[in-house]
Parts: sequence; C-alpha cells; structure tokens
Amino acid sequence: ESNGTLLMHAGPEIGMASTKAFTSQVLCAYLWALGASQILGRISKDELGSIIHELKTLPLYLDQALNAEEQIVDLAGKLYEYPNFLFIGRGMSNVIALEGALKLKEISYIHAEGYAAGELKHGPIALVDKQIPIVAILPHDQYFEKTLSNVEEVCAREGRVYGIGDDK
Repeated sequence: ESNGTLLMHAGPEIGMASTKAFTSQVLCAYLWALGASQILGRISKDELGSIIHELKTLPLYLDQALNAEEQIVDLAGKLYEYPNFLFIGRGMSNVIALEGALKLKEISYIHAEGYAAGELKHGPIALVDKQIPIVAILPHDQYFEKTLSNVEEVCAREGRVYGIGDDK
C-alpha cells in the first residue's frame, strides 16, 4: 500500500543496461526533493522556477553527448583492451560512478568497480597503476576540489585518468 506515487513514465526499457530507468529514477528523486524543499520552506518559488527552467535544458545536454560519437569511438579505441576499470566520484557523482561501473559490467562483461573518491586511500589506491583506467566523475560542484585532489593522488601513482565533467 502507498499513500502516494511518483510515476516515471520512462516507457519500456529496450536494452539490458536499463539506462532509462536509472535516469528516470534520479530525475524523479530530484523532483521529489525539490517539492519537499519547497513545502518545507527550504527554497523559494523563484529558486524552484530557476531549477525547473534549468532542468528543461537537459535535452540539449543529451544532444551534445549523442553528437560526440567521434570522440566516444576514439576513446573506446584506447580503452577496449583493458580488463579492469575503477570509477570514482563524490556526493551524487559517487552514485553515477557506481552506476557507470555497473553499466560497463552489464554491457561488456569487463570487471569494473565504483568507489567514493574519498575512500580511495582505504584500499582501492593499491590497485592504481598504468594497467587500470580510472574514470573520474568530476563536475564543478561543491566536491570538485576534493575529487580533483583524489585524481592527483591517482596521477602520482601513474594511474590513467579519464575524466567526465562539465564545461564550467
């Protein structure tokens, strides 16, 4: 039983990786949090309107990603022979890192692990060398500087870092 619902309206998932479901779940959770924030008085109506306006630009970012096929193919050509990957991020980027590792496993049957970037010193840093690509989820958010510091630790151990971020 439920006192309410939040329907994703994502449509049927065609591929095994279920990217639509994940993306829709994240967006629904974000919208729910925005609604709760407004009800609790944590954000103003103007702030909410600004955030909603920003969310409406998401299709433009998706188009940019989909139009980057040449760069993606080039990168895949450099990475396809690696048997292991490590994905790192902080905050919401940690969730994306975990999901990225899961998607790589599901699609390619390549071993991949996702870790919170702040936990690198507690084990995963021992795995870092030239033979394991590190995918760093690194948007310019409140965790950028700390995550960048983790990336620098990886580089100091001759790790191969592939960053995913924004253009800020």
